Parts: sequence; C-alpha cells; structure tokens
Amino acid sequence: MIRLVLLVVCAANMYAAYIFFMTPNIVADIFQLPPLDNVHQYLTMIIGALFSVFGLGALLAFARPRKYGSIIIMLLLMHFMIFLIDVIVLSRVQMPWKAVLPEMVYFLIVSTALVRWYPTGGDNGKKKAEKEAKESQETQDAKESQDSKESKDSKGTEEL
Repeated sequence: MIRLVLLVVCAANMYAAYIFFMTPNIVADIFQLPPLDNVHQYLTMIIGALFSVFGLGALLAFARPRKYGSIIIMLLLMHFMIFLIDVIVLSRVQMPWKAVLPEMVYFLIVSTALVRWYPTGGDNGKKKAEKEAKESQETQDAKESQDSKESKDSKGTEEL
C-alpha cells in the first residue's frame, strides 16, 4: 500500500512542479491571487523545482521503500508542513477557504497514509532477531568452552 501512496505523491508532485515551474501565472489563477510580478514568478518557479525534487524522491522511494525510509519521512514532513502553512493562511484570512481546503485535505490524507503504511522492519526485523539470537548462543557456547578449559587447567594444577 505504501507504494500506491508514493506513486500518488510522485504524480501529484510532478504535476505541481509542472504548474509552478512551467506556468507560474496559472498559480495566481488557481489560488485566486493578483497577477504575479517577476520576483513572485521567480519564487514560484523555485517552488516548482523543489516539487520536482520531491517527486523524484517519491519515485525513488517507490522503487525500494524499506531502503529509502528517510525519503518517506522527508515526504511526510513536507506534506505535514504544507498542511500547517495552509492552516496558518486560513487563520490569517490571506486566501479564500475554497481555494485552500482541497489541498489541505490532500496533504492531511497523504500525511496520514505515509505514517500509517510506513515500512517497518518486517522480515528484516525477524532476520535480525534470529541473527542476534544465534550470535548470543555462539557467545554462550564460547564462554562455556572457556570455562570448561579453565576448570580442567585448575584441576591439573591442583594435582601437582
């Protein structure tokens, strides 16, 4: 299930990257903002570049979720922080709620899904526990054999 969530995150981030990077003027229309000046177009394009990096990260984590768990945590933090930014924007009445509410719902659902299906140790945890048990058994066997050698040596010195 985590792969499906990561695929959705990848697609959404790549789509957002395209909108922010290639067509920054549409962002003003989507969020019902005044037309962007050159500085805001530049900043919007930077956000688009960041979204593309997050999209590529989601694609990498899609390929091997257990290996790239740190990327999943990064994606979780990104989605949750954007959700918090939307809450702040709504509380300040900087944007209409009809423009912000759909993305808030998306970011909250994705954050929850990334937490819910975060890849834990699973089989690797079982293998690690078995390996630790085997190592502790070998350590105990080595101690027992050393103790038996010491007791034989002490018996030999007592006889002398």
